Order: sequence, then structure tokens, then C-alpha cells
Amino acid sequence: MFTPQLLLGIVFATIGIFVALMGVDQVRKGGAGDNKKLIASGIVLAVLGIVLAVI
Repeated sequence: MFTPQLLLGIVFATIGIFVALMGVDQVRKGGAGDNKKLIASGIVLAVLGIVLAVI
């Protein structure tokens, strides 16, 4: 039913979405830092998770 790749993909996608949302929240609040890098890494993690879940 749940393969290890599917579970790992779900975990990566969830972490990636939360990381991207943290970056968006910091941009919205006007905080200093590497917000664009945080958003980009979150999107990459989410895409990697989706790819792992599909394979």
C-alpha cells in the first residue's frame, strides 16, 4: 500500500511546503534574510518529494 518512496516523498513534500511558506511569511512581514533562497529551497524540496512519490 505505502511504499518507502511514497512515504519519503510525502515527508519531503510536506517539509518543502512548510519551508516555502516560512519564506513567504518572512517576505510578507518584511523580515531581513535569505527569504528568496528559503522559498526556492522549499519549492525544490516539494518537487523532489512529488517526484519521489510518483516514481
